[in-house]
Amino acid sequence: MKGEALVVIPARYGSTRFPAKVLALLGGKTIVEWCYRAAVEARVGPVLVATEDRRVLEAVRGFGGEAVLTPKSCATGTDRVYAASKSFKGKFVINLQGDQPLVRPQTLRKVHELLRRQPRADIATPVIPLSDAGRVNNPNVVKGVVGHDGRALYFSRAPVPFPRDGGPIRRYEHLGIYGFTRPALKKFVGLPPSQLERVEMLEQLRALEHGMSIYATVVSDRAVAIDTPEDLRRAEEMLREIAS
Repeated sequence: MKGEALVVIPARYGSTRFPAKVLALLGGKTIVEWCYRAAVEARVGPVLVATEDRRVLEAVRGFGGEAVLTPKSCATGTDRVYAASKSFKGKFVINLQGDQPLVRPQTLRKVHELLRRQPRADIATPVIPLSDAGRVNNPNVVKGVVGHDGRALYFSRAPVPFPRDGGPIRRYEHLGIYGFTRPALKKFVGLPPSQLERVEMLEQLRALEHGMSIYATVVSDRAVAIDTPEDLRRAEEMLREIAS
């Protein structure tokens, strides 16, 4: 595959909380097809779905997409992305998780642009402003703490940063999209899971704990990751709002 950036969509059939979620239908299309078409529309480079199951492979090829089988032994989505991108020789690899059907193509472009303009970034990732108290206190919503220069300082399921004196504060919700330089991706998958990663169950903390730099770009997406059937119903509501 040729191009500066490759978008890989890890799409695991055997999801624990919502089996086969990537093949669940939303507005007449599968979740993985929504992700694939957004990635193609972003026009940052070739797009590839990485899966461990032939049913996903055939579904992707059925709507005209490209997909490859990766080992079932891949421990994380990032390991699956690395396995699928080994033959790619471009500068950047973008990991768009296969459960984010409403991602905007502009978001992928902004991740790509950040990698291009920030030479200190090993990884680029998007965040959105967060003010809803329910989401701030929801441990399933990952919060990102971002410095003035855009460098990500920490990610947590807790409501961070904590306003001790009750003053105004900027909070961000993290979207699970990662742009890697090719050397950074290879380094990351070679690192052992870190203590903070295990405690918070957040893979990106492995990078921070091992001294890798993550930079964030602020976007205006509507966050929805399909982890449960309830998330799918929420996405259906959002889709109706967008269409109206």
